[in-house]
Amino acid sequence: MSEIRKDPLSPTWVIIATERGKRPCDFAETRNEKEKVASGQHRACPFCGGEEVEAPIKAFSIWPGEIDKETKDWRTRVLPNRFPALNPDIELIQREAGHIYHMLSGVGGHEVIVDSRRHADELATMPKDQIEAVIRTYRQRYKFWRKDPRITYVLIFKNYGLAAGASLAHPHSQVVATPIIPPRICQELEEAKCYYEQEKKCVYCEMIKTEKNAEQSRIIWENDTMFALCPFASRFPCEILILPKNHAAAFDQLSEQEVSDLAQILSTVLKRVDMILGDPPYNLMIHTAPQKLPGLLFYHWHIEIIPRVSMPAGFEWGTGIYINVISPEDAAKSLREAKCVSEEYLAE
Repeated sequence: MSEIRKDPLSPTWVIIATERGKRPCDFAETRNEKEKVASGQHRACPFCGGEEVEAPIKAFSIWPGEIDKETKDWRTRVLPNRFPALNPDIELIQREAGHIYHMLSGVGGHEVIVDSRRHADELATMPKDQIEAVIRTYRQRYKFWRKDPRITYVLIFKNYGLAAGASLAHPHSQVVATPIIPPRICQELEEAKCYYEQEKKCVYCEMIKTEKNAEQSRIIWENDTMFALCPFASRFPCEILILPKNHAAAFDQLSEQEVSDLAQILSTVLKRVDMILGDPPYNLMIHTAPQKLPGLLFYHWHIEIIPRVSMPAGFEWGTGIYINVISPEDAAKSLREAKCVSEEYLAE
């Protein structure tokens, strides 16, 4: 059974989940995964027609996912993770060890969202309506976990590629629901709250206004409701931040228009990342307000995308200060100029 342990020397919490070490990996170490997919030689995949996804809906204790209205086939599936870091079926208990060590029982949720029936799909290439189905599934999972009084934060994320932490090649995302607010989110909340108390404005809303008038542009692309840029203090080359233009603290407040526009902007920026970086592994994370505080005036949900083209080393781990060898201005310029598909196509 997993435990959530607190480091007495920092704000860090660590999930000790030994069962996670047993999860399978279908990435070959010596052969490119895309070559295997193209040749039809990828290993047996649990999400390609396997019993996990094809079982009757009644077999699932959680939401079945998006269903195609015409074919009645599933478009996305939500499955309990077979090797969960946290478990919803245990009691939330706080314990101590040796007076200085504190821990919680490993209560929470850990789900897999199967992003598509097609093994070779990815966010950069899948049709826009499929990306919309994925986003609606994300939105529904936030709403689902808001009903559990033990859960204070939910992170939805996507690991793409072996170097980014993915163990299965089939397109999928993950949901982790925790009884604690992660330190990174606490830091964002504190910084945003301090700015709001001083200026009476949301720092994220001000960021969008500032970027529109910046002398050196860090804007990548925008549409009616969404805005993508390379952050001013980017930690990694071609790091991307996506923000809604209208203030909203919680991701599940997305309107249908915003679902469509978010799908468009994800497709746009990831196509351009592919073009200039050559289909790199990446991590995509949704940062949203804590479950019990969905209406915060000082916080603004956002998406971080980090291409894994560099690796933190001793200085970064030792100080928490990152060294980025590509300026966000140069990265944004390259992404803006990567016209791999027409805007007309993306708007369809």
